[in-house]
Amino acid sequence: MLGRMIFPAVLLLAAFPVFAQVSVELALSQEKYMQYEPIFARVRLRNYSGQPLVFGKNEQLKGELLMEIEYDRRIVQPVSPEEFSMIGTVLMPGQTSEFVFPVNRYYRLHKPGRYTMHAYVKHKMLPSMFRSADCSLEITTGVEIWKRTVGVPDVLAGERTAQQPKKGLTLRTFSLRVMEENANRLYYIIVEDKKRVYGVIRAGREISSSSYSIEVDMLSRLHFIVPVANRLYRYMVINLDGKIEQQEMIKREKAAPRLVRDSRNGQVMRIGGVEALPGVDYKRPEPPTGKKP
Repeated sequence: MLGRMIFPAVLLLAAFPVFAQVSVELALSQEKYMQYEPIFARVRLRNYSGQPLVFGKNEQLKGELLMEIEYDRRIVQPVSPEEFSMIGTVLMPGQTSEFVFPVNRYYRLHKPGRYTMHAYVKHKMLPSMFRSADCSLEITTGVEIWKRTVGVPDVLAGERTAQQPKKGLTLRTFSLRVMEENANRLYYIIVEDKKRVYGVIRAGREISSSSYSIEVDMLSRLHFIVPVANRLYRYMVINLDGKIEQQEMIKREKAAPRLVRDSRNGQVMRIGGVEALPGVDYKRPEPPTGKKP
């Protein structure tokens, strides 16, 4: 009963015009992105109005969180008419909330070059729009250092496809590219065909005097081992849909871990190294924070 009384009271307060500002901050996790790599922006809103700010379906409570992106002195138009949903969000006076904005869902940023963006919030209660400072990012195609085109096995194409007469092999391409960001060289694995990019995976950072190991198995899955720190390696198995099927951290013992392919059956095996323990051999990554749509 108490909850039923409080929420309508909040709506009543929210119906009054707000004449103070809302702070909007925009942050990106990277300054540079590989072409077609997912881009997530973190937006932080703080309510300085002294009154609750409610985002709802009612016309008086209607509000939006949007982006404005510029490329080559032109505004990038959104590909989706839907807005980033803020319905159900309540910002109390002085409260700060963070939101993760999936930029790629609303905008196509696939052309190489530099982009400038800012976030802004609009609300029926606010006398004007409030925006963040500009952030810039660069999209690049990187430098290709390895490439392998493989066929899609019938067992992966589905039973119905396997029973139909073949019109030719279905092909996909794995490529390993390097992108330079500040003083770092970053490895990316790209899975694509002539019509579509299936996955863009940031695989690790190049470490001097260390090298990667890469192989493709009989199911056309990519196996990749890359050093990520002193005596620590990341091992991934990536399928034809650009998804990581298997991933583990490996600790070096006497020799660096590497991949070996059996020429008789196409099976790929890892040789050397032992499983690294999170919290002991490496720090467990922290999960992202912020609300998502």
